[in-house]
Amino acid sequence: METKSQSYQLKKIIRQSVIAIIAGAILLLASVGTNLFMSHVTDEELETTTFLNQYRLGSKALTAAVQTYAVTANQTCYDAYMKELNEDKTRDIAWAGLEKNDIKEEEWTLLNQIADLSNSLVPLEEQALEQAKSGNTKSAISYVFGDEYESSIQTISSLTDNAIDQIQNRVSKSKLRLRLFQIIVELMYIASFAYLIFQIIKIVKFSRKELLEPIISVSDQMILLSEGNFHADFEMEINESEVGKMVGAIAQMKENIIGMILEISDILEQMGDSNYCFEMHQAYVGEFGQIRESFLKISAKMRETMVTIREVSQQIDSGSEQLACAAVDLAEGSTEQAGKVSDLVNLMDVLYQSMENSAREATATVNLASSASQVLIAGNAKMQELKDAIGEISKCSEEIGEIIGAIEAIASETNLLSLNASIEAARAGEAGRGFAIVAGQVKNLADESAKAAGETNKLIERTILAVERGIAIADEAAENMTEVMKGAKQATEKMEQTSQNLTNDVSNMQRINENIVRVAEIVDNNSATSEETAAVSEEQKAQVESMVSLVDKFNI
Repeated sequence: METKSQSYQLKKIIRQSVIAIIAGAILLLASVGTNLFMSHVTDEELETTTFLNQYRLGSKALTAAVQTYAVTANQTCYDAYMKELNEDKTRDIAWAGLEKNDIKEEEWTLLNQIADLSNSLVPLEEQALEQAKSGNTKSAISYVFGDEYESSIQTISSLTDNAIDQIQNRVSKSKLRLRLFQIIVELMYIASFAYLIFQIIKIVKFSRKELLEPIISVSDQMILLSEGNFHADFEMEINESEVGKMVGAIAQMKENIIGMILEISDILEQMGDSNYCFEMHQAYVGEFGQIRESFLKISAKMRETMVTIREVSQQIDSGSEQLACAAVDLAEGSTEQAGKVSDLVNLMDVLYQSMENSAREATATVNLASSASQVLIAGNAKMQELKDAIGEISKCSEEIGEIIGAIEAIASETNLLSLNASIEAARAGEAGRGFAIVAGQVKNLADESAKAAGETNKLIERTILAVERGIAIADEAAENMTEVMKGAKQATEKMEQTSQNLTNDVSNMQRINENIVRVAEIVDNNSATSEETAAVSEEQKAQVESMVSLVDKFNI
């Protein structure tokens, strides 16, 4: 019968829902992983393309420097060539980056061809450098502007473009496969989500029909029971399910409670008729057994109490006279006590006024400390603003440095253009003389721009160092300000605690004063009451005799 229980059916639905959730989570993780891997592939493609372009730019820089030196024999061009070859090593850095990436064998074949062609240009460049250095620029130009050199450069550029295209095509195919896989995963995820929604709908229907409606019926029945209505109809069926078992338990409980109520009512009627010799026959199950034990204890205790009351009433009669004498002594002591308490009230009032003044002064001190703390907080905020402003200056200086770098690059390109113009003017002969003069002026202007940019860059570096020192000083000042704020906060908290303690002491002293006044009133009242006690004790004797006659009526 386990399959009919609501818990079994609910667990089955929940188990199916959990499986759907786990499957959806796995599919979601697969989709996220696919996205991450696709992003990695895209980044690697971009990085590989960047390294290839960087390799090409390094080769172009070497070519431009050696060609310029071959034409002009300018030492600056020679230094630029050697700097790129031995210090900057742009091509070596790009090649090291390519070796770290996932490049296929056929792609490496193209890259090795590019490297071999680049290395084959080195002897020609070295010959051009030696000829230009010895002053034979015409021979140097023949090496670096000849058909062999130009053909190799064009081949290197073409092979680089082919390598980039192959890598991009390969990565595009990989991304297409990943995208198809991701679409399949997403469709499966949507299916699992739809199945989960179906299970949720199923849980809602099951909960409403198998749980909510029976629970509402049981709840209504329990409300009637809580209101004391144990005869209300309960039409739900008793079966092996949890709710059916609950219905059976409620029916059994109603039957037991009705039987106990009838028996307890009968017993209480007997007790009302002064009969404490009764018997109990109803079955009191569980915690209701305490009711049976309590009634039996009440019966035994009442019989014992009545016997004791009978004996005590006789003793009270003999002690009434002694009570009158004690009442007189109590009245005299209460009068003396009232005088002492009055003096104590006066002393407590003086002490209360003193503590109240101290509390007001402590509150004023706390207010002053709080104001000082606010000033320190404002100063710390201003120091932080100063630090942020210095940081912004540093950031702007770095951006200016980047702009100067761009200017230097532009000057270098302008210098190269002027060189090319000079070469073309030389080839034009007499007709290009004027153009050669303009090219020379452009070259001079480019050199001046590069020099000015270098000087400006040095000034910016000095500015950045000064800003960094300013930031360090501001950080140190901010730390000192923070320590001062911590100390001020601790002092303020201690003064607030002291003020609060004084306020509490004043409140406590006020309550003590009120209690002492109340004690004085009680002492006065006791003095008057003790005088009445003697008269009352005379009346007690007659009342005790009446009580004995009443006790004799009880059936014990």
